[in-house]
Amino acid sequence: MKNEMRREFLAKRNSMPKEEQEEKSRAIIKKLLNSAEYKNARTIFVYINMGSEVRTTEFIEKAWADGKKVAVPIAKKDRLMYFVEITSFENMSRTKLGVTEPDIPMEKQVFPDSKSMFIVPGSMFDIKKNRCGYGGGYYDTYTSEHNVKNTIGVCYDFQLAEKIPTDRYDRKLDKIITELRTIE
Repeated sequence: MKNEMRREFLAKRNSMPKEEQEEKSRAIIKKLLNSAEYKNARTIFVYINMGSEVRTTEFIEKAWADGKKVAVPIAKKDRLMYFVEITSFENMSRTKLGVTEPDIPMEKQVFPDSKSMFIVPGSMFDIKKNRCGYGGGYYDTYTSEHNVKNTIGVCYDFQLAEKIPTDRYDRKLDKIITELRTIE
């Protein structure tokens, strides 16, 4: 059931016109920039968008302009994910899955702390702050192992359901932001 729902939500997201994705992303980014979590953060942990995900490049550029550190994920096999600081979009490459990642070794990884804002993508979310990713378990594993706080899911409003299926490994978020509402 979970995989079927995930496919339906992603198909709907992928069918959105680019202009609509950009417009809704701008509204979501504006809310992120106005949030207390952003204002209090020294480091922003954020994904680099791919496909039809909420666009994050303008958000990253604004964070740099505001003097914030920006850390992005690098995913390896077996749910291993680590974050590294980037100061530009140079020296990036695209993985087989289409994810844009910097070429920075694991030895340079940075870790979230109480002054971090942690942005999480996903395929579907619910009003109880549950999240379903893409099936790899990377974010749930990472946020659990590192006891990450200030986790904020970003999605288009239609990706927010009343209830989604969850299992014991799924981690609730602290907040979800869409173009229309904020769930706290």
